[in-house]
Amino acid sequence: MDMLICAACARPLTEAVRLLDTVPERPGYDGLPGPDGRRRPPATMPRARYAVEPEHRGAPFVACEDEDAYDGTYPGGPWRSDERGLLVSAGLRGQYVLHPDDVLPLGFHPEIRRLVGCCGPAGDDGVNRVCACGAEVATAYADCCGPYETLFVPDAVRVVPAPEAPA
Repeated sequence: MDMLICAACARPLTEAVRLLDTVPERPGYDGLPGPDGRRRPPATMPRARYAVEPEHRGAPFVACEDEDAYDGTYPGGPWRSDERGLLVSAGLRGQYVLHPDDVLPLGFHPEIRRLVGCCGPAGDDGVNRVCACGAEVATAYADCCGPYETLFVPDAVRVVPAPEAPA
C-alpha cells in the first residue's frame, strides 16, 4: 500500500491506496441524484485504489484538430467548446487518479474561478485543491457533467509506502 504526500512539506494527502495497472473506464451517468442525494456520476476509482492517468487532463484546452474524430476533452470525457471550436485537454499527463473519499481534507484554491461548477467543482480551470502549506496539489472533479475523481499533480506529490496499521 502507498500514500501520497505533499512534495513541499511531506504532509500526508491520502489514505493508504494500492496502485492499479490502468484507470478504469469512467462510468456513465444518467443525470439523476445518487444514493447520497448528490448529482454526480459514480466515482471513477474504487476505494483504496489509485492509477496513473495516461491522457492529458485539465487546463489548458486547445482546439481539436480533427473534429470528425472528437471524443471529448479527453477520450470518453465531457465535450467542451468555445469560439475556437471543439476543445481537447493539453493539461498534464501522468496525474494520479483517486476516489475522492481516499483524499484527506485539502484546502480550496484561493482563485474562485477554479472552483466553478454547478453541482461541485468541474475541474476545468486548473488545480483547485491545496495542501495546508499552500502547495497546489490536486484537482477535484465533482460536478454533474464530468467524472467524479481527484487527480494529483505528479510534481506536487510523492508516492511513499503507507505506514503499517498497528496489529
